[in-house]
Amino acid sequence: MHFNNSSGLDMKKLLPLSLICLFSGLQVTAQTAIIQSVLQKIETTYAPDKRVIVFDVSLQGNENEAVLKGEISEPEIHNIMITKIKEICPEIRDSIRLLPDKSFGENQWGIVPLSAIYISKAPDFGAEITTQALMGTPVRILERKGGWLRVQTPDRYIGWTSTDDIERINRKQLNEYNQLQKVIVTSHHTFVLKNPNKNSEIITEAIMGNLMVVNEMKQGKKYWSVTLPDGKTGYVRKEDIRPFQHGEINLSSNSIIKLGKSFMGLPYFWGGTTSRGMDCSGFTKLVFFMHGIILPRDASQQYYCGTEVDTSAGWGNLRKGDLLFFGKKNASNPEKPSIVHVAIYNGEMKFIHSSGEIKINSFDPASSDYDSFNHARFIGAKRIDGIVPNGYWNLYTHPWYTSTITSK
Repeated sequence: MHFNNSSGLDMKKLLPLSLICLFSGLQVTAQTAIIQSVLQKIETTYAPDKRVIVFDVSLQGNENEAVLKGEISEPEIHNIMITKIKEICPEIRDSIRLLPDKSFGENQWGIVPLSAIYISKAPDFGAEITTQALMGTPVRILERKGGWLRVQTPDRYIGWTSTDDIERINRKQLNEYNQLQKVIVTSHHTFVLKNPNKNSEIITEAIMGNLMVVNEMKQGKKYWSVTLPDGKTGYVRKEDIRPFQHGEINLSSNSIIKLGKSFMGLPYFWGGTTSRGMDCSGFTKLVFFMHGIILPRDASQQYYCGTEVDTSAGWGNLRKGDLLFFGKKNASNPEKPSIVHVAIYNGEMKFIHSSGEIKINSFDPASSDYDSFNHARFIGAKRIDGIVPNGYWNLYTHPWYTSTITSK
């Protein structure tokens, strides 16, 4: 939030607010400080993580009125904020822009049409890439700026994509799409072909985690007919896909480790969450996604998922598939350390992670792959059991992937 001189707040011009706000005997500076305090409290309580909520509000004014300007992505937070501030200053004008942009009407949703899209921190090609979204991922479209769309992914992460050809649909259309039978790509890389033979023209590429509607699944057939989110139809090799079945989560530790190891040697890619390249939390995110779990995007968010595993006496309580976290301890608030890295426990004091490349390291000083750097900054471990989601989502019951969206 912006409450410095650059925000346009002129204390002298706000002098008449001592009458407008009906705060008898209270000077404008005090009134302004109270409103700012309320805004800060709302932000801290309801919108502490700007990666998942847009809360950009400033108090401005002139000789006639006080105005709240900015944008908010959650109507509930906006309602709480306005109610609290109008108790202080009933005459204040609400000029907040709610997202999604009202010009979208009911068409506030979309389906990612490409194998993967890049999502950046700002609508600029020079901006930091923060995450990616896979084909078939439902997104909430918040606004358009030039050729950029501001979108929110199912893990609530918000950012900008230059893929502005995502078709905007309403929630009814999304719910109908979610009822269609789909397949998920299980190979690192494959192609959607125009005809069911290996020499056919390529329609598009597809990568692990891509979802597409299946038109026919015939036993014995080498290729299955599919429809992509943009309406194109084609064929995919049966061996590269499997039915996307809604069902119970089966987090086999051996399966998690086997999939993780299949990425060995893949280069580290900041912002990457796909089988082309991943950062540390992108790696854990994709591995668990392929097991029916949607983890939050960043390591610092994933730290608050699942159940804590006691490592105070060593590694004996760890199981294969547990998430390991690294960073810096917080002496003043031990429950909120600074988390900067995440890995998956591989058993026998070893862990697999994306650090330069996907590789296996060890906590054992006698091992040839001992990682003294990460050993020294180890913080703790969490277990994702998939039974009762705790800080994460079940892919098969998440409302954006099912037909249960009941609000905009």
